[in-house]
Amino acid sequence: MAAQTLVMEAVERLGLRVTLGDIASATGLALEEAKQELLQLAQKAGGHLQVSRQGEIAYVFPPDFRSILQRKEQQDRLAALRRRLWGGFLYGLRISFGILLVVSIVLITLALMALQSSRSSREEDSRSRSGGVGLFYVPDLWVGNPFWGPYESYSGQAQPRQEKAEMNFLEAVYSFLFGDGDPNANLEEERYALIGQLIRANGGVIAAEQVLPYLDVEPGSPALEYEDYMLPILLKFDGQPEVSEEGDIVYRFPELQVTAAEGPRQRFPEVLQEKPWVFSRATPGQLALAAGLGVLNFFLAAILYGAREEVAAAARSNAFLAFIYPLIGFLFLYGTLFLAVPTVRWLTLQFRNQGVERRNRIRRFWQEQLQRPSEVLRRKLDFARRFRRQEVVQEADTIYSTDRDLIEQRDYRLDEPAFRQLVQKEEQPLEAESKS
Repeated sequence: MAAQTLVMEAVERLGLRVTLGDIASATGLALEEAKQELLQLAQKAGGHLQVSRQGEIAYVFPPDFRSILQRKEQQDRLAALRRRLWGGFLYGLRISFGILLVVSIVLITLALMALQSSRSSREEDSRSRSGGVGLFYVPDLWVGNPFWGPYESYSGQAQPRQEKAEMNFLEAVYSFLFGDGDPNANLEEERYALIGQLIRANGGVIAAEQVLPYLDVEPGSPALEYEDYMLPILLKFDGQPEVSEEGDIVYRFPELQVTAAEGPRQRFPEVLQEKPWVFSRATPGQLALAAGLGVLNFFLAAILYGAREEVAAAARSNAFLAFIYPLIGFLFLYGTLFLAVPTVRWLTLQFRNQGVERRNRIRRFWQEQLQRPSEVLRRKLDFARRFRRQEVVQEADTIYSTDRDLIEQRDYRLDEPAFRQLVQKEEQPLEAESKS
């Protein structure tokens, strides 16, 4: 039976309030394994820690903790499915939208040219040309090697390069439409890396308030009272609470108190800063080209949509117009969405960035609170100093290494005081004999 299942059954049998010793004795798991499973269960199921005056830790779970676990598992599966579906959808869009934009402009241009040539009256031809100003100049706007960047004009003369483009035309079109992904995709890895450096810099012992500048804990949150936000940190870095005589709790991480090389303390950010969302990483020239082609495509599609009845009449004698006529609605919709999607996305990014700034502001607030610690926090920090240490594993202290044969390993027993005294006793008679 899985260790997690054993722990869950033991928690239920023991009345939802247990200690590490209760779980270890009830399940037969080793203390370290039982501790890890208990912390994981408390984190996932909304459990709380209770600390006695003697410093003993009890874990308290809600009656419906199994339901909470099931809901979270279902949410995780649905979230993973949504990410896969969304990733596949974006992949298809990344491939198709740039090509479809060019194809749309070409098809609409050819359709309008075919419609113009099908008109028999000179007066109608004149009105068509005056109503479609720039129509035959359309190819000059986009033919000029757009797939390799916006810096070469149609005349073939190279223009000064203001900045190096990181993406080609098709990628720039996709970036214009849908952006370039979450700038904080690795936020959790960065968060825990900074917390690990914080713990190391404080000798392996911290107060809970010291990690708040790296978390997303709102002022006034119930998690502040029980310090529940420390559970995933304890789980990740194998920490344990230490309780003072006054009932203050600090957290010690023995594994982070050991290092292989002693060196200067590295500086690290005092606050976790989320990056704001940017509209696109494409160059301004590429964005201008994508937007210009989008406007041109919409303008041409609107002209064709307005002339759809005439296209229907001319389609009886023109095979190309007969092919285009069923696509007029789609081309007009595509041209509209090509401009609407980035507009809506730009507005959405404004709200997202407000959330980013708010979370960053809250983290700065917690950092400012650390600069002016309360009496309770000062007492905690003083208590934490009792446990701070940094043990350096010197290479000279190595007694076994896998890069050498066993016969070559140093026998650490030769360094024991009893062996040294025995050697000295044996050496003394030899020295006296040599002198005589």
